[in-house]
Amino acid sequence: MRVLAVVLLLLPTLSLATEWSAKPLSEIALYPEFRIPAAVHARDEAGIAAELSARILAMPVREGEAVARGAVLVRLDDAAYRIELERARAQRALVDSRIELARAQLAQARALAARGFISADGLRIRETEVGVLESERAAAAASVASAELALARCVVRAPYAGVVRSRSASVGDLASPGMPLLTLAASDEVEVRARVPASQVEAFERAQAWRLHVGDAAHELSVRRISPVVETAGQVREAVLVAASALAPGLAGELRWRSTDPHLPAAYLQQRKGLLGAWVVRDGQPQFIPLPQAQAGRPLAVDWPLATELVDDGRFALDLHAERAAEAR
Repeated sequence: MRVLAVVLLLLPTLSLATEWSAKPLSEIALYPEFRIPAAVHARDEAGIAAELSARILAMPVREGEAVARGAVLVRLDDAAYRIELERARAQRALVDSRIELARAQLAQARALAARGFISADGLRIRETEVGVLESERAAAAASVASAELALARCVVRAPYAGVVRSRSASVGDLASPGMPLLTLAASDEVEVRARVPASQVEAFERAQAWRLHVGDAAHELSVRRISPVVETAGQVREAVLVAASALAPGLAGELRWRSTDPHLPAAYLQQRKGLLGAWVVRDGQPQFIPLPQAQAGRPLAVDWPLATELVDDGRFALDLHAERAAEAR
């Protein structure tokens, strides 16, 4: 009689514990938004340096000033290089005159050789003289080209449209080869760079929209590339994106994207026997599915079909009922 009384007392509790309802994953799934810091970088940022030795005569651009491609950045004293160019041209002209004379002598020698007044060796000497002078002329022409190149390098021009980030020299300084003059950042081509946690890269790639939020403004982005290298510190991979609108280099904000993978809300995760999992309806009955990758208090990405039924109301009572049934056994 005592056993029967205990059973009768437990019956209402068990019947209540087994009352539950279900919802499909499509109705409860979350699609969380992820946020990481990001910044706008110039695709090209060059340290403009001197290529020869000369005193700086002018630096018409200041820090923060925008310049067009080909704009003059620095003017160097070119007096010595103009003199060198004139000397090279004079040497080339001298060789041209000698070649003209040697060719006339060669033509005369050929005429005399045809009449037998000059030997074959004498004719060969004249031909060799012309060949030697033509080689000297080629060397003189190379000297002229070198002097012209050096003179052109006395004017330093912008290799692309950009903004002067900093100046490392001033008017009056004596420049030397390799000496930094200024830093130029490209303004036409910029990239947004962010460090994405390696564990989120696949979800990041599957996202349908990426935005850079700077204050109240949001800029649409598209992914250009993701580095295959995982940085040891932080376990992140660098993502490079481009914006449809113009962005200023140095701009910083938040890169945001929304996951396209359904996430199980943290409230549907329960712990049983030290494992986190969820109650899923299988063959019309609740079944506890362990999810080893789950973390307490955080939504969990799942690859279940959206039609998967999960126990909604009564899921906590199911867990309590299962524990009591295990104790009864």
